[in-house]
Formats: sequence, structure tokens, C-alpha cells
Amino acid sequence: MPRIPPWLFRQARKHSPHAATLLLACKSLPLALNELRWIREYVNLNTRPAQREQRLHALCRQRGQGIPLQYVLKSQPFGPLDIKCKPGVLIPRPETEAYTYQIANEAKRLRRRDGLQELRILDLCTGTGCIPLLLFSLLQESFKSLQVQGVDVSAEAVKLARENMVANTSLGHLKMASGQQQVQITQGDIFNDLEMANILSLKWDVLTSNPPYISLDVWNSGRGQMGHSVRKFEPALALVPGAHLKPPPEWQSSDVFYARLLDIAYHVRPKLLLFEIGDEPQALRVLRKYLTHPLASLSSVEIWRDTPDVQEKLVCQHIHVACRKGLDFSVPIKGSGNIRSILIRSV
Repeated sequence: MPRIPPWLFRQARKHSPHAATLLLACKSLPLALNELRWIREYVNLNTRPAQREQRLHALCRQRGQGIPLQYVLKSQPFGPLDIKCKPGVLIPRPETEAYTYQIANEAKRLRRRDGLQELRILDLCTGTGCIPLLLFSLLQESFKSLQVQGVDVSAEAVKLARENMVANTSLGHLKMASGQQQVQITQGDIFNDLEMANILSLKWDVLTSNPPYISLDVWNSGRGQMGHSVRKFEPALALVPGAHLKPPPEWQSSDVFYARLLDIAYHVRPKLLLFEIGDEPQALRVLRKYLTHPLASLSSVEIWRDTPDVQEKLVCQHIHVACRKGLDFSVPIKGSGNIRSILIRSV
């Protein structure tokens, strides 16, 4: 990690001692000043005047120690929603927001193409509930009947997701659920057939998931794109598949959730299946398994980058996937940025 030069601390102190404290985490003065403004706004809104300076000092100190800003401010904007955040539950990312908007657009295309009036969405590994709640918000005007369900193994995540549903309804960011438009957040282990039996007996048009996909080796060593603060402050449960989960033959342990998601999708036959992935090597591994899975004969596949609704002309728009038995496939890639998710459409 690059060291911060002393002159930059001196420059930060000219603005505010708090800016110098934030510089430890932000590494740049413009970002430190931005975060100081956000923290000050939060303190002014939520703290009595006599206690504001003390609270500001405490929160800046927390942030300077590397605690994610979303945990300090207790929320993260996500589309029109304000998603509550707390330690123990994964922080929503901008890339997740981007593909959630795009999958909502895909659902609207289904409505126009097939004349759908009813839509059922299942989100697995739901965390804060950001994906199902944003989809509900974006699709309420398009579908007369809209049923959305989020499932997570963590009781803490389920509690927070339900709080987010109530809070965003109270704030007016979500329309009040009616008999034909509902969101449910439930606790369940997607690897437990008994716990999932009722859910998987239902029809689902859209299946989404941001599952744990980081290998235990990468988590322990800190290699790759994962930041230090992620390992230190965010929950391993949401990021690393548990050691107790045994992958099928020829699957890597970090990909075990994708094996399960493909099997679930083959069972419930959604029109759209979207799941987040970690990087290009993982995408290639999962695509190889998908292309030899029974689901492949019923569907088509494409890769989305961080911003899937933008075409980046300078980047190759197909990826070559070499499977066993001499089978080669060319899979389209959409958008700009890093490879982020895989979309599977029924045919």
C-alpha cells in the first residue's frame, strides 16, 4: 500500500484536522474532503447541536481506521432507495446497482415481447435486500401483478433486508405493497432441499443472485482485487463459500454456489437468470460448466460488464470458451468495465 506523503497531510490539515484523519482511508485529498462533507451532513441531521463536534470527531476517526463509509453513515444509496448498512451484512456495490437496472429492463422487454402482466422474481443470497427491493421499485409500474422474494441464510441479513423494505416504503421510495404486488424476505439455506422445497415448488420468471464467490485462499492471502477493508470489516459468510459446502466433481470450491444455481434454474426454468461473478477466469470456469449442463440446451448466455447498458467499442465483444470433447463456443459480452455477471435467457 503506497504511503501518504507528509506534505499531503499538511495540506489536508489546512482544510480541517478531520480531513487529515480521513486521508488515512481515502488516500486522496479530494475524496477525503468529499467524505468529510458527507459525514458532516449525516452528523448535522442526526445529532443534537451540542454533541455534533464530538460525534463528527468519532465518526471521522472510525473512517480513518478503515471502517467502510457505508458502515459509518449506516446507509448506501441504491437507485432511488436508501439501503441501510451494518457490520455483518455485505455493502451494496455500484456494479450490482447497474446490473439490477439492466435486468429490470430485460424484464420489461419480456412484457413487451410476450405480453406478460404478471412477474415473479426470486433473489437468492439477498443480503441487504438491495436487489429485490430495487427490482420491485423499478417494475411496479410495469406489472400489475409483481411478486418478489429474497432469501438469505443469515438471520442478520434477513432482519436488515426487512428493515430496508419498511424504511424505504416509509420514505416513499417504494410504493406500498398491495395484494397483487408484494415483497417477501425469508431465511433459508439454498443448499438445503427441505428449507427450499416450498420456494422451489413455485414458478419464477426471474432468478437473481449475488452469491459468495471468493476462494478461501484468496480471502486468507488478500490476493486479487479484494481490498484490505473488505477482508477486515465485511462478512466472510457473504463473500466466501463455506468449507462445509462440497462442490460437485470438477467444480472448484469457490464456484460451488454456481453449481447449485444452475441446478435450481434447471428445476424452476426462469425466463431470466442473472448471477454476479468475481472475474474473467471464474466466468470462464462457470461458462464451461454451464455449456455442458442440461440447462444450456434450453437457454442462451451472455456476459455483462460493470456497466452492461454501454457498449465499449475498443473491447472485444465476445469471449472464447473451450469446453471438453473439443467443443468451442463464442459468448457475447455487453457493456464497459470489468466482467461482472452472467445472464442466461430461456429459449
